[in-house]
Amino acid sequence: MKMKKVLALTCAAVMAAGTLVGCGGSADSAADSSAAEESTAASKVEATVATETYDHQAIENAGDITITMMVSGVASENDFETEQLPALIKEKWPNVTLEVTKLPDDNYYTSLKTKLASGECPDIILTQPMYAGQNSCYSLAEAGYLAPLNDMDCIKDRMASLSSVTYNGDVVTATSGVAILGCFYNKDLFAQAGIEGEPQTWDEFLEDCKKLQDAGIQPIVMGDKDQYVLQFGLYQLAADEIYSQNPDYDVQLRSGETSFTDEGTWDKVLEMYKTLYDNKYIDASQSLGYGASQAIQDFADGKAAMTFDGSFNVTPLIANGVDAGYFPIPGTNGVYTATCLAAGYSIYNKSEYVDECKAILDYWLDGESPVWDAYLATGKVIATYGNGADASPNYDLFKPFIDLLNEGKGFYWCNQAWPAGTETEMEALFSEMIGGQGTTVEDITQGMQDKFEDLLDE
Repeated sequence: MKMKKVLALTCAAVMAAGTLVGCGGSADSAADSSAAEESTAASKVEATVATETYDHQAIENAGDITITMMVSGVASENDFETEQLPALIKEKWPNVTLEVTKLPDDNYYTSLKTKLASGECPDIILTQPMYAGQNSCYSLAEAGYLAPLNDMDCIKDRMASLSSVTYNGDVVTATSGVAILGCFYNKDLFAQAGIEGEPQTWDEFLEDCKKLQDAGIQPIVMGDKDQYVLQFGLYQLAADEIYSQNPDYDVQLRSGETSFTDEGTWDKVLEMYKTLYDNKYIDASQSLGYGASQAIQDFADGKAAMTFDGSFNVTPLIANGVDAGYFPIPGTNGVYTATCLAAGYSIYNKSEYVDECKAILDYWLDGESPVWDAYLATGKVIATYGNGADASPNYDLFKPFIDLLNEGKGFYWCNQAWPAGTETEMEALFSEMIGGQGTTVEDITQGMQDKFEDLLDE
Protein backbone atom coordinates (compact mmCIF):
# COMPACT_ATOMS: atom_id res chain seq x y z
CA MET A 1 0.00 0.00 0.00
CA LYS A 2 1.31 3.46 -0.86
CA MET A 3 1.23 5.75 2.17
CA LYS A 4 0.70 8.88 0.04
CA LYS A 5 -2.64 7.43 -1.00
CA VAL A 6 -3.67 7.14 2.62
CA LEU A 7 -2.56 10.71 3.29
CA ALA A 8 -4.42 12.06 0.28
CA LEU A 9 -7.58 10.25 1.25
CA THR A 10 -7.38 11.51 4.81
CA CYS A 11 -7.86 15.07 3.64
CA ALA A 12 -11.20 14.13 2.12
CA ALA A 13 -12.38 11.85 4.88
CA VAL A 14 -12.73 14.78 7.26
CA MET A 15 -15.36 16.48 5.10
CA ALA A 16 -18.17 15.63 7.48
CA ALA A 17 -16.44 17.43 10.32
CA GLY A 18 -16.58 20.83 8.64
CA THR A 19 -19.24 23.17 7.34
CA LEU A 20 -19.52 25.25 4.21
CA VAL A 21 -17.20 28.19 4.53
CA GLY A 22 -18.18 31.64 3.24
CA CYS A 23 -19.61 31.27 -0.24
CA GLY A 24 -19.38 27.57 0.33
CA GLY A 25 -18.56 24.26 -1.23
CA SER A 26 -18.72 20.70 -0.01
CA ALA A 27 -18.64 20.30 3.77
CA ASP A 28 -15.09 19.08 3.95
CA SER A 29 -11.71 20.34 5.13
CA ALA A 30 -8.36 20.48 3.36
CA ALA A 31 -5.34 18.57 4.51
CA ASP A 32 -2.24 19.15 6.58
CA SER A 33 0.85 17.16 5.73
CA SER A 34 0.50 14.96 8.80
CA ALA A 35 -2.06 12.18 8.77
CA ALA A 36 -1.86 11.88 12.54
CA GLU A 37 -2.64 15.57 13.04
CA GLU A 38 -5.51 15.35 10.56
CA SER A 39 -7.19 12.48 12.35
CA THR A 40 -6.94 14.11 15.79
CA ALA A 41 -7.76 17.69 14.84
CA ALA A 42 -9.84 17.44 11.67
CA SER A 43 -11.81 20.58 12.37
CA LYS A 44 -8.59 22.62 12.42
CA VAL A 45 -7.12 21.27 9.20
CA GLU A 46 -6.47 23.91 6.55
CA ALA A 47 -4.85 23.77 3.15
CA THR A 48 -1.75 25.78 2.52
CA VAL A 49 -2.75 29.17 1.14
CA ALA A 50 -0.86 30.16 -1.97
CA THR A 51 1.71 32.89 -1.36
CA GLU A 52 2.15 33.64 -5.06
CA THR A 53 -0.27 34.23 -7.88
CA TYR A 54 -0.17 33.31 -11.52
CA ASP A 55 0.44 35.84 -14.29
CA HIS A 56 -3.04 37.22 -14.97
CA GLN A 57 -1.77 39.16 -17.98
CA ALA A 58 -0.33 36.11 -19.73
CA ILE A 59 -3.54 35.47 -21.65
CA GLU A 60 -3.70 39.09 -22.83
CA ASN A 61 -0.08 39.07 -23.97
CA ALA A 62 0.05 35.62 -25.56
CA GLY A 63 -0.88 36.66 -29.07
CA ASP A 64 -3.15 34.37 -31.06
CA ILE A 65 -3.28 31.05 -29.24
CA THR A 66 -5.39 27.89 -29.26
CA ILE A 67 -6.29 26.24 -25.95
CA THR A 68 -7.53 22.65 -26.14
CA MET A 69 -10.02 21.08 -23.77
CA MET A 70 -11.52 17.59 -23.52
CA VAL A 71 -14.60 16.57 -21.52
CA SER A 72 -16.92 13.60 -21.32
CA GLY A 73 -20.57 13.51 -22.31
CA VAL A 74 -22.71 13.79 -25.41
CA ALA A 75 -22.99 17.17 -27.11
CA SER A 76 -26.51 18.56 -27.45
CA GLU A 77 -27.96 21.44 -29.42
CA ASN A 78 -26.40 24.73 -28.28
CA ASP A 79 -24.11 22.65 -26.09
CA PHE A 80 -22.43 24.59 -23.30
CA GLU A 81 -18.94 23.13 -23.51
CA THR A 82 -18.61 22.79 -27.28
CA GLU A 83 -20.56 25.86 -28.43
CA GLN A 84 -21.36 28.44 -25.75
CA LEU A 85 -18.09 28.29 -23.81
CA PRO A 86 -15.76 28.77 -26.83
CA ALA A 87 -17.86 31.66 -28.07
CA LEU A 88 -17.87 33.40 -24.69
CA ILE A 89 -14.11 32.95 -24.29
CA LYS A 90 -13.56 34.40 -27.78
CA GLU A 91 -15.77 37.35 -26.81
CA LYS A 92 -13.66 37.98 -23.70
CA TRP A 93 -10.28 37.34 -25.36
CA PRO A 94 -10.42 37.70 -29.18
CA ASN A 95 -6.88 36.30 -29.41
CA VAL A 96 -7.90 32.99 -27.81
CA THR A 97 -9.49 30.06 -29.61
CA LEU A 98 -10.85 27.38 -27.28
CA GLU A 99 -11.20 24.02 -29.01
CA VAL A 100 -13.38 21.60 -27.03
CA THR A 101 -13.74 17.88 -27.70
CA LYS A 102 -16.64 16.08 -26.01
CA LEU A 103 -16.61 12.28 -25.96
CA PRO A 104 -18.89 9.60 -24.47
CA ASP A 105 -17.55 8.39 -21.14
CA ASP A 106 -15.79 5.21 -22.29
CA ASN A 107 -14.24 6.97 -25.26
CA TYR A 108 -13.16 9.83 -23.03
CA TYR A 109 -11.35 7.53 -20.62
CA THR A 110 -9.61 5.68 -23.44
CA SER A 111 -8.59 8.88 -25.22
CA LEU A 112 -7.38 10.53 -22.03
CA LYS A 113 -5.19 7.54 -21.15
CA THR A 114 -3.68 7.52 -24.65
CA LYS A 115 -3.05 11.26 -24.74
CA LEU A 116 -1.46 11.33 -21.30
CA ALA A 117 0.84 8.43 -22.22
CA SER A 118 1.90 10.19 -25.43
CA GLY A 119 2.46 13.58 -23.77
CA GLU A 120 -0.17 15.16 -26.01
CA CYS A 121 -2.87 15.76 -23.45
CA PRO A 122 -5.31 18.67 -23.97
CA ASP A 123 -4.61 21.74 -21.90
CA ILE A 124 -7.81 21.40 -19.83
CA ILE A 125 -9.43 18.07 -18.93
CA LEU A 126 -12.45 16.91 -16.94
CA THR A 127 -11.49 15.16 -13.70
CA GLN A 128 -13.37 13.52 -10.83
CA PRO A 129 -12.82 14.05 -7.09
CA MET A 130 -10.59 11.71 -5.12
CA TYR A 131 -10.22 8.23 -6.67
CA ALA A 132 -13.51 8.19 -8.60
CA GLY A 133 -13.23 6.71 -12.07
CA GLN A 134 -10.40 6.53 -14.53
CA ASN A 135 -10.02 10.31 -14.54
CA SER A 136 -9.73 10.61 -10.76
CA CYS A 137 -7.82 13.70 -9.72
CA TYR A 138 -5.85 11.87 -7.01
CA SER A 139 -4.52 9.24 -9.40
CA LEU A 140 -3.66 11.80 -12.08
CA ALA A 141 -2.04 14.13 -9.53
CA GLU A 142 0.02 11.30 -8.09
CA ALA A 143 1.30 10.56 -11.60
CA GLY A 144 2.34 14.21 -11.96
CA TYR A 145 -0.15 15.13 -14.70
CA LEU A 146 -2.04 17.98 -12.98
CA ALA A 147 -0.97 21.55 -12.29
CA PRO A 148 -1.59 23.02 -8.80
CA LEU A 149 -4.42 25.55 -8.83
CA ASN A 150 -4.10 27.08 -5.35
CA ASP A 151 -3.30 30.55 -6.75
CA MET A 152 -6.49 30.83 -8.80
CA ASP A 153 -8.85 33.58 -7.68
CA CYS A 154 -11.89 31.29 -7.70
CA ILE A 155 -10.09 28.77 -5.49
CA LYS A 156 -7.83 30.49 -2.97
CA ASP A 157 -10.76 31.75 -0.87
CA ARG A 158 -12.47 28.34 -0.95
CA MET A 159 -9.53 26.08 -0.10
CA ALA A 160 -11.20 24.67 3.00
CA SER A 161 -14.17 23.45 0.98
CA LEU A 162 -12.17 21.61 -1.65
CA SER A 163 -10.43 18.79 0.22
CA SER A 164 -11.67 16.01 -2.04
CA VAL A 165 -9.92 17.68 -4.97
CA THR A 166 -6.83 18.56 -2.90
CA TYR A 167 -3.81 16.30 -3.25
CA ASN A 168 -0.87 16.71 -0.87
CA GLY A 169 -1.84 20.32 -0.18
CA ASP A 170 -2.57 21.34 -3.78
CA VAL A 171 -6.03 21.86 -5.24
CA VAL A 172 -5.84 20.10 -8.61
CA THR A 173 -9.44 20.34 -9.84
CA ALA A 174 -11.52 23.51 -10.14
CA THR A 175 -15.12 22.70 -9.30
CA SER A 176 -18.01 24.93 -8.30
CA GLY A 177 -20.79 22.69 -7.16
CA VAL A 178 -22.03 19.45 -5.69
CA ALA A 179 -23.70 16.31 -6.95
CA ILE A 180 -26.44 14.68 -4.90
CA LEU A 181 -27.93 11.22 -4.54
CA GLY A 182 -31.47 11.00 -3.22
CA CYS A 183 -34.98 9.64 -3.64
CA PHE A 184 -37.26 11.37 -6.13
CA TYR A 185 -40.93 10.87 -5.29
CA ASN A 186 -44.26 11.62 -6.90
CA LYS A 187 -46.26 13.78 -4.49
CA ASP A 188 -49.59 12.89 -6.11
CA LEU A 189 -48.98 9.15 -5.73
CA PHE A 190 -47.90 9.65 -2.13
CA ALA A 191 -51.16 11.48 -1.47
CA GLN A 192 -53.17 8.69 -3.12
CA ALA A 193 -51.60 6.25 -0.69
CA GLY A 194 -52.34 8.49 2.28
CA ILE A 195 -48.72 9.42 2.91
CA GLU A 196 -48.15 12.82 4.47
CA GLY A 197 -44.68 14.32 4.40
CA GLU A 198 -41.29 12.71 3.84
CA PRO A 199 -39.99 9.80 5.95
CA GLN A 200 -37.43 10.66 8.61
CA THR A 201 -36.41 7.13 9.62
CA TRP A 202 -35.79 3.83 7.84
CA ASP A 203 -38.88 2.29 9.51
CA GLU A 204 -41.04 5.17 8.28
CA PHE A 205 -39.63 4.70 4.79
CA LEU A 206 -40.56 0.99 4.81
CA GLU A 207 -44.03 1.85 6.11
CA ASP A 208 -44.52 4.29 3.23
CA CYS A 209 -43.41 1.61 0.75
CA LYS A 210 -46.01 -0.77 2.22
CA LYS A 211 -48.75 1.87 2.00
CA LEU A 212 -47.97 2.44 -1.67
CA GLN A 213 -47.91 -1.26 -2.40
CA ASP A 214 -51.24 -1.79 -0.62
CA ALA A 215 -52.71 1.04 -2.70
CA GLY A 216 -51.73 -0.78 -5.90
CA ILE A 217 -48.87 1.61 -6.64
CA GLN A 218 -45.38 0.36 -7.46
CA PRO A 219 -43.28 1.90 -4.69
CA ILE A 220 -39.90 2.16 -6.43
CA VAL A 221 -38.65 1.70 -9.99
CA MET A 222 -34.95 1.13 -10.73
CA GLY A 223 -32.99 0.36 -13.91
CA ASP A 224 -30.71 -2.30 -12.44
CA LYS A 225 -29.83 -3.68 -15.86
CA ASP A 226 -27.40 -0.76 -15.82
CA GLN A 227 -25.73 -2.01 -12.67
CA TYR A 228 -24.19 1.34 -11.72
CA VAL A 229 -27.61 2.55 -10.54
CA LEU A 230 -27.29 0.21 -7.56
CA GLN A 231 -24.86 2.77 -6.18
CA PHE A 232 -27.66 5.34 -6.05
CA GLY A 233 -29.40 3.64 -3.12
CA LEU A 234 -26.49 1.87 -1.47
CA TYR A 235 -24.34 4.98 -1.09
CA GLN A 236 -27.18 6.83 0.60
CA LEU A 237 -27.60 4.06 3.15
CA ALA A 238 -23.84 3.93 3.66
CA ALA A 239 -23.89 7.63 4.57
CA ASP A 240 -26.51 6.85 7.23
CA GLU A 241 -25.16 3.59 8.60
CA ILE A 242 -21.38 3.74 8.15
CA TYR A 243 -19.95 7.22 7.64
CA SER A 244 -22.16 8.94 10.20
CA GLN A 245 -20.59 6.60 12.75
CA ASN A 246 -17.05 6.62 11.36
CA PRO A 247 -16.14 9.37 8.88
CA ASP A 248 -12.62 7.88 8.65
CA TYR A 249 -13.91 4.48 7.53
CA ASP A 250 -12.33 4.64 4.06
CA VAL A 251 -9.02 5.98 5.36
CA GLN A 252 -8.96 2.99 7.69
CA LEU A 253 -9.86 0.65 4.83
CA ARG A 254 -6.62 1.64 3.13
CA SER A 255 -4.58 1.27 6.30
CA GLY A 256 -6.18 -2.10 7.13
CA GLU A 257 -7.90 -0.90 10.31
CA THR A 258 -11.34 -1.57 8.84
CA SER A 259 -12.70 -4.05 6.33
CA PHE A 260 -15.78 -4.40 4.14
CA THR A 261 -16.45 -7.59 6.10
CA ASP A 262 -16.66 -5.83 9.47
CA GLU A 263 -19.93 -6.60 11.21
CA GLY A 264 -22.43 -3.75 11.29
CA THR A 265 -20.99 -1.90 8.30
CA TRP A 266 -21.55 -3.00 4.69
CA ASP A 267 -23.41 -6.14 5.77
CA LYS A 268 -26.01 -3.88 7.38
CA VAL A 269 -26.24 -1.58 4.37
CA LEU A 270 -26.64 -4.49 1.94
CA GLU A 271 -29.25 -6.20 4.11
CA MET A 272 -31.27 -2.98 4.33
CA TYR A 273 -31.20 -2.48 0.58
CA LYS A 274 -32.00 -6.16 -0.01
CA THR A 275 -35.14 -5.69 2.09
CA LEU A 276 -36.58 -3.49 -0.63
CA TYR A 277 -36.24 -6.34 -3.14
CA ASP A 278 -37.39 -9.05 -0.72
CA ASN A 279 -40.66 -7.17 -0.24
CA LYS A 280 -40.92 -6.30 -3.94
CA TYR A 281 -40.87 -2.60 -3.16
CA ILE A 282 -38.34 -2.81 -5.98
CA ASP A 283 -39.37 -5.63 -8.31
CA ALA A 284 -36.15 -7.40 -9.32
CA SER A 285 -37.90 -9.27 -12.11
CA GLN A 286 -38.54 -5.87 -13.67
CA SER A 287 -35.51 -3.88 -12.53
CA LEU A 288 -32.93 -6.37 -13.79
CA GLY A 289 -34.43 -6.03 -17.26
CA TYR A 290 -34.74 -2.25 -17.13
CA GLY A 291 -32.02 0.18 -18.15
CA ALA A 292 -31.58 3.46 -16.32
CA SER A 293 -33.36 5.49 -19.00
CA GLN A 294 -36.42 3.22 -18.91
CA ALA A 295 -36.69 3.57 -15.13
CA ILE A 296 -36.47 7.34 -15.48
CA GLN A 297 -39.24 7.25 -18.09
CA ASP A 298 -41.49 5.11 -15.88
CA PHE A 299 -41.10 7.56 -13.02
CA ALA A 300 -41.75 10.52 -15.30
CA ASP A 301 -44.87 8.73 -16.60
CA GLY A 302 -46.21 8.19 -13.07
CA LYS A 303 -45.85 4.39 -13.14
CA ALA A 304 -43.94 4.28 -9.84
CA ALA A 305 -43.93 6.50 -6.77
CA MET A 306 -40.17 6.71 -6.23
CA THR A 307 -36.78 6.20 -7.82
CA PHE A 308 -33.26 6.59 -6.45
CA ASP A 309 -31.23 8.86 -8.68
CA GLY A 310 -28.88 11.80 -8.82
CA SER A 311 -29.42 15.52 -9.09
CA PHE A 312 -27.82 15.25 -12.55
CA ASN A 313 -30.93 13.45 -13.88
CA VAL A 314 -33.54 15.85 -12.53
CA THR A 315 -34.51 17.24 -15.95
CA PRO A 316 -35.71 13.98 -17.55
CA LEU A 317 -37.25 12.79 -14.28
CA ILE A 318 -39.63 15.75 -14.14
CA ALA A 319 -39.94 16.20 -17.90
CA ASN A 320 -43.65 15.28 -17.94
CA GLY A 321 -44.60 17.78 -15.27
CA VAL A 322 -44.41 15.38 -12.33
CA ASP A 323 -44.97 17.18 -9.04
CA ALA A 324 -41.82 15.75 -7.55
CA GLY A 325 -40.09 15.93 -4.21
CA TYR A 326 -36.58 14.79 -3.33
CA PHE A 327 -35.32 13.47 -0.01
CA PRO A 328 -32.34 11.49 1.30
CA ILE A 329 -33.15 7.87 2.08
CA PRO A 330 -33.30 7.95 5.88
CA GLY A 331 -31.39 5.45 7.97
CA THR A 332 -31.54 4.05 11.47
CA ASN A 333 -29.18 6.80 12.67
CA GLY A 334 -31.23 9.69 11.30
CA VAL A 335 -30.99 11.55 8.01
CA TYR A 336 -27.66 12.08 6.29
CA THR A 337 -26.84 12.79 2.67
CA ALA A 338 -24.59 11.33 0.00
CA THR A 339 -23.59 14.67 -1.47
CA CYS A 340 -20.16 15.19 -2.98
CA LEU A 341 -18.13 17.71 -4.86
CA ALA A 342 -18.98 17.50 -8.54
CA ALA A 343 -16.52 16.77 -11.32
CA GLY A 344 -14.47 19.75 -12.43
CA TYR A 345 -11.62 20.91 -14.58
CA SER A 346 -7.88 20.36 -14.32
CA ILE A 347 -4.92 21.79 -16.20
CA TYR A 348 -2.36 19.49 -17.76
CA ASN A 349 0.91 20.10 -15.97
CA LYS A 350 2.93 20.14 -19.22
CA SER A 351 0.65 22.55 -21.04
CA GLU A 352 2.35 25.51 -22.73
CA TYR A 353 -0.45 27.68 -21.41
CA VAL A 354 -0.90 26.92 -17.70
CA ASP A 355 -1.43 30.56 -16.70
CA GLU A 356 -3.71 31.18 -19.68
CA CYS A 357 -5.81 28.14 -18.70
CA LYS A 358 -6.03 29.44 -15.14
CA ALA A 359 -7.36 32.74 -16.46
CA ILE A 360 -10.04 30.91 -18.46
CA LEU A 361 -11.13 28.81 -15.49
CA ASP A 362 -11.08 31.86 -13.20
CA TYR A 363 -13.33 33.79 -15.55
CA TRP A 364 -15.64 30.82 -16.00
CA LEU A 365 -15.98 29.98 -12.29
CA ASP A 366 -15.85 33.45 -10.76
CA GLY A 367 -19.52 33.40 -9.78
CA GLU A 368 -20.54 36.42 -11.85
CA SER A 369 -19.26 36.27 -15.44
CA PRO A 370 -21.38 35.61 -18.54
CA VAL A 371 -19.74 32.19 -18.71
CA TRP A 372 -20.85 31.47 -15.13
CA ASP A 373 -24.41 32.51 -15.96
CA ALA A 374 -24.49 30.25 -19.03
CA TYR A 375 -23.00 27.41 -16.99
CA LEU A 376 -25.73 27.66 -14.33
CA ALA A 377 -28.42 27.94 -16.98
CA THR A 378 -27.66 24.42 -18.17
CA GLY A 379 -29.44 23.14 -15.04
CA LYS A 380 -26.70 20.53 -14.56
CA VAL A 381 -24.83 22.44 -11.89
CA ILE A 382 -25.79 22.81 -8.22
CA ALA A 383 -23.57 25.74 -7.37
CA THR A 384 -22.68 26.50 -3.78
CA TYR A 385 -21.56 30.09 -4.36
CA GLY A 386 -21.85 32.99 -6.77
CA ASN A 387 -24.60 35.00 -8.43
CA GLY A 388 -27.72 33.03 -9.19
CA ALA A 389 -26.75 29.92 -7.23
CA ASP A 390 -30.02 30.02 -5.28
CA ALA A 391 -31.96 30.75 -8.47
CA SER A 392 -30.53 27.86 -10.46
CA PRO A 393 -33.07 25.40 -11.89
CA ASN A 394 -34.65 23.10 -9.27
CA TYR A 395 -32.71 24.70 -6.42
CA ASP A 396 -35.64 24.22 -4.03
CA LEU A 397 -35.46 20.46 -4.56
CA PHE A 398 -31.79 20.42 -3.63
CA LYS A 399 -31.72 22.92 -0.77
CA PRO A 400 -32.50 20.36 1.99
CA PHE A 401 -29.44 18.37 0.93
CA ILE A 402 -27.23 21.46 0.96
CA ASP A 403 -28.62 22.31 4.41
CA LEU A 404 -27.64 18.85 5.66
CA LEU A 405 -24.21 19.39 4.16
CA ASN A 406 -23.95 22.67 6.07
CA GLU A 407 -24.82 20.81 9.26
CA GLY A 408 -21.93 18.41 8.77
CA LYS A 409 -24.23 15.57 7.71
CA GLY A 410 -22.90 15.11 4.17
CA PHE A 411 -20.52 12.45 2.92
CA TYR A 412 -18.81 11.83 -0.40
CA TRP A 413 -19.91 8.99 -2.67
CA CYS A 414 -18.15 5.80 -1.64
CA ASN A 415 -16.54 5.05 -5.00
CA GLN A 416 -14.61 8.32 -4.77
CA ALA A 417 -12.50 6.72 -2.04
CA TRP A 418 -12.11 3.23 -3.51
CA PRO A 419 -9.83 1.98 -6.28
CA ALA A 420 -11.92 2.02 -9.47
CA GLY A 421 -13.45 -1.44 -9.90
CA THR A 422 -14.40 -2.05 -6.26
CA GLU A 423 -17.87 -0.67 -6.87
CA THR A 424 -18.41 -2.79 -9.99
CA GLU A 425 -17.65 -5.92 -7.96
CA MET A 426 -20.27 -4.83 -5.44
CA GLU A 427 -22.81 -4.19 -8.21
CA ALA A 428 -22.22 -7.51 -9.97
CA LEU A 429 -22.52 -9.55 -6.78
CA PHE A 430 -25.60 -7.66 -5.57
CA SER A 431 -27.24 -8.26 -8.96
CA GLU A 432 -26.52 -11.97 -8.59
CA MET A 433 -28.13 -11.96 -5.16
CA ILE A 434 -31.37 -10.26 -6.17
CA GLY A 435 -31.41 -12.35 -9.34
CA GLY A 436 -31.67 -15.52 -7.24
CA GLN A 437 -28.25 -16.96 -8.01
CA GLY A 438 -27.52 -17.88 -4.41
CA THR A 439 -25.07 -15.08 -3.69
CA THR A 440 -25.22 -13.93 -0.05
CA VAL A 441 -24.49 -10.66 1.70
CA GLU A 442 -21.34 -12.29 3.12
CA ASP A 443 -20.26 -13.19 -0.43
CA ILE A 444 -20.65 -9.56 -1.45
CA THR A 445 -18.69 -8.06 1.44
CA GLN A 446 -15.90 -10.62 0.99
CA GLY A 447 -15.87 -9.99 -2.75
CA MET A 448 -15.61 -6.24 -2.18
CA GLN A 449 -12.73 -6.72 0.25
CA ASP A 450 -10.86 -9.07 -2.07
CA LYS A 451 -11.28 -6.76 -5.06
CA PHE A 452 -10.30 -3.72 -2.99
CA GLU A 453 -7.07 -5.38 -1.84
CA ASP A 454 -6.24 -6.64 -5.31
CA LEU A 455 -6.69 -3.22 -6.86
CA LEU A 456 -4.80 -1.47 -4.11
CA ASP A 457 -1.83 -3.74 -4.68
CA GLU A 458 -1.69 -3.00 -8.43
